[in-house]
Amino acid sequence: MSLRALGVMVAGTLSAGFLGGSLAGASAAVSTAAAVSTAPGVSTSAVVSRPVLVQAYLSGRHLPVGAVARIRAGSLRTASVAGTRWAIAVFTPSASAAPWARGEFQDGASTAVFSRAQGQPWQLVQTGPYGCGHGLPARVRRALGLPAAVICQAPIATQRRAASAARTTAKTIGQSIANVALTQVGVSDTPAVTSFDGVDCDPYTPMVGALSPNADGCGLDSHFSLEDENEEWCSDFAKWVWQQAGVTTDMSAINAGAGSFYDWGAAQHEPLFVDGGTPAPGDAVVFFPPGQIASPAYADHVGIVTGVNSGGTVNLVNGDFLGTSNISVQYNTKVSLTNWAAEVWGPGEQWVLIAPPTGPQQPAPAPVISGSHVGVTGTAAGFSATGTVPGGSVTQYQWTFGYDRTANQAGPGVSTVFPGAGIYPVTVTAASSLGTVATRTWDVDVAGASSALTSIPSDAVWYSTTPTGQYLFLPTAAGGLAAETSDGLAGVTGFGWLQQAVPGQLGPGQLGPGGGPAALAYPDPAVADAMTPHAYFRSSAGPLAETYLGEAGWITRTLGGQPELGSALAATTAGGGGNPAVFYFGAAGQLSETREQGTSWVTSTLPGPDTTDVRSLAVASTTAGVGVFYLGSAGALMVASDTGQGWQSTPISSPYGVAAASPLTAISSGADQASVFFVDGQGTLAEATSAGSTWAVHVLPGTTATTSLAAATTSGAQEVFWLSSLGRAAVTSGNGKQWQTTTLPGIATSILAVGTYPGLPQELFLADGTALQLDASTGSGWTATTLPNTPVTFASRVLLYAATPGDEVSASTAASAAGLPASAVTEDFATAWAATLTGNYLVIAVGQAADDALYFNTCGWSNPSGEGAGGTPFDLASEPLDQFPGVDLYENAAAAAAAQTPPLTLDLAYYATHGTLPAGLTKLPAQGVPAPVCAGSPG
Repeated sequence: MSLRALGVMVAGTLSAGFLGGSLAGASAAVSTAAAVSTAPGVSTSAVVSRPVLVQAYLSGRHLPVGAVARIRAGSLRTASVAGTRWAIAVFTPSASAAPWARGEFQDGASTAVFSRAQGQPWQLVQTGPYGCGHGLPARVRRALGLPAAVICQAPIATQRRAASAARTTAKTIGQSIANVALTQVGVSDTPAVTSFDGVDCDPYTPMVGALSPNADGCGLDSHFSLEDENEEWCSDFAKWVWQQAGVTTDMSAINAGAGSFYDWGAAQHEPLFVDGGTPAPGDAVVFFPPGQIASPAYADHVGIVTGVNSGGTVNLVNGDFLGTSNISVQYNTKVSLTNWAAEVWGPGEQWVLIAPPTGPQQPAPAPVISGSHVGVTGTAAGFSATGTVPGGSVTQYQWTFGYDRTANQAGPGVSTVFPGAGIYPVTVTAASSLGTVATRTWDVDVAGASSALTSIPSDAVWYSTTPTGQYLFLPTAAGGLAAETSDGLAGVTGFGWLQQAVPGQLGPGQLGPGGGPAALAYPDPAVADAMTPHAYFRSSAGPLAETYLGEAGWITRTLGGQPELGSALAATTAGGGGNPAVFYFGAAGQLSETREQGTSWVTSTLPGPDTTDVRSLAVASTTAGVGVFYLGSAGALMVASDTGQGWQSTPISSPYGVAAASPLTAISSGADQASVFFVDGQGTLAEATSAGSTWAVHVLPGTTATTSLAAATTSGAQEVFWLSSLGRAAVTSGNGKQWQTTTLPGIATSILAVGTYPGLPQELFLADGTALQLDASTGSGWTATTLPNTPVTFASRVLLYAATPGDEVSASTAASAAGLPASAVTEDFATAWAATLTGNYLVIAVGQAADDALYFNTCGWSNPSGEGAGGTPFDLASEPLDQFPGVDLYENAAAAAAAQTPPLTLDLAYYATHGTLPAGLTKLPAQGVPAPVCAGSPG
């Protein structure tokens, strides 16, 4: 079939562009020359902006400025079909990029497919091995002559059967390596992904004790029954395979970088032939981009040779290989290494064989972890390790905890505080005096109790969990549900908190104390195991309901169970395999539970007396189980405990009793200890703390009666927040024996929530009627901030950014004509940056200087992310828009002809607020292309 019959216009490969890590001539466009066969009438040239493609790649992958050195020579190909332009290119990492950043280019993640619709910017579509062309329409892939598509589309079941048949009796360490690798074919990412743009969660990374990744956004691997971690993992896989086969020599030298196998071979004085050598089963084959190979080496990928065929071809097992439905361990047979390398990884790809040791191996340590498999959010979890090694001793223990690389520790005994609910893979790597290492894993199921506030770490990049998003769920005066949201940028140029209406209709009687929603954040399988905020509430129809943030937006559903009107709600993820459970009072004040079991929810009543006040309810989770606190029918303080053998109800005796209608708040004051705070019969705050099967009650000096309480555990101390009779907020802190009270700023009628998420300041959320206030700890004191108390409209989140006085005039004129307020215009670069970063605003860059600044920041202006000159996290959105474009995207109102910038700005602003172009207009003026030019001012 001819290219004309396919309806495809093809442009060939390019070699000019980035040289030495800088823009060659800083040119904005490069003409392409044809390098493929053509048919009559098929265009063989096109114009492609390499800087724009690089920026689209960096922003789409969330990589730092300067991470790309160049587009690989000969790799850029373009084609057009049905009015859409397509491009594929391989990006070479900069030698100056940090090791973790270079690791982000491995395993095909350096190759990106882009598309550009008529009049729209280039967008990153997908990443994956070059020859596979993942994300390209089939006819475009064929027209571009990408030869490896068949390899990339082989069904994994077929590969698994072939791999099983290929295993043979192991007489050498090399064949043992091959056999181990072959048993792993089909092991895949959890959750399943089809690109390297987001998470890449695998079981091998925790099993080799990698130091940088975390488990945020990952699920449980069914093959190993182990929580996955997020990292490009071809090298982790190959290292694990070698270790399982008995290789121990200098294994600590091999890390997540595929090039570390080359460095290992060099240290073992192996002959390292480029595109040569005699392959053997068990060899690691390392693939490199064109150019000189130096140590420490960057490599694109490392695989394992499992067989050598007649004619010189080999069979390979490749970890972290992207197929049609997931990233997995794949089996590729009859591979001609030189041809396959270029076809799969890109033009000019090189390969080097690294042979495993053949001699006797020193013994590896045998570490053993002690600790609990159950943890509680916000409380210290302790772990210890012991280990032996024949003929030597263990010299070091290195720990990771699955949530933040800054939390890594060394030593035989350690402790950590897990930031949220979920399963965390704890690892310890023991190093011996013989130079050998071994890793053990230990999953910990961490429970979290509810609050009106949830905190959600970012999973945009594998090495970081910031910024942290926060959701404070509130009932509205009209009986709806709202979320006060923050993206971790509170205090930056006025952005950070805004109130959004979310789906959910609460019943009456939920505006007073105890009637508001309860919230949990936990890894939700329904949202690909991402940490997800959930709000639970009594619906207007009566049954219990939830609203949660799904992959495509907010989702509301009925759960079952019928909370009594005005009943407080509390929730936890403890017990039942980490599934959420919601507690409330049903008919006649009976304590009830609705718990998720599989894909359904089950409701039951708990033993014990009915309550005297449905507004008072608190829950605390410990490693021993869940404690639910309430006021019994006789006014006694009660606790219903889930011991694992069923529920039992116990009264807690207080010397002065419990005040009528006392508010309650509870915390996990230790991994196996709970505390509940209440107002006693003398009108003083008191704490009851579990001590085995009994409860010890202490009065907190200097406190008075209150109608609102909240508590937290921070740095080993207990804190209870309360309101005085005059509405003044205060916090009483102590260790259970000594207490100190501090008055906080502001007057309030109720406490909404307290936040203590790691990396964020301690926060107290207050309400004074309809006014909302945030008190935040600065370390030396507290500051008060007024929060928005009405849901924002879309129009109030349209922001026109101009970087020159002339463009500011155009922006102001357009805003006025579109019905936007004057505050919708800014000349402040940091404000525009912060708004674009959040995804909660539609930012329109007005004029060439603003477009260049948001796309390249060539001037190096100060910004909330602390990025330097030469690049930004941002990309261009398709337009026109009357909705939010998403995180890191903005609209371009810089026209190709400067005189057309004012009408283009007006058109985009008008469309944003009205959903249509101005009357009589059917087409936008042509847009310009951002360039790496410094112009304008930062405001």
